[in-house]
Amino acid sequence: MPTVQPRVYVTLEPKTYQVLEALSKSEKASMSCVVSKLVNVALELGEDLSLVEQGSERLASFHRDDTLSSQDLLKWNRSRKKK
Repeated sequence: MPTVQPRVYVTLEPKTYQVLEALSKSEKASMSCVVSKLVNVALELGEDLSLVEQGSERLASFHRDDTLSSQDLLKWNRSRKKK
């Protein structure tokens, strides 16, 4: 069935091709579909790793002394609304 989706051509090692072929047969899906799913998972994992790195950087720069208590935050918010 023709598709309007963009295409990518890749060259694989023979062993990688065999693994993808076996996976495709076991899932009863085309190799294209299997590769597409694997690429999407890899991209999501890459995004997750990036967010973990950002979180780690923020955590490293966190100082409890610079924080506000919930009560202080509520006071600040109330005073801001009165203006």
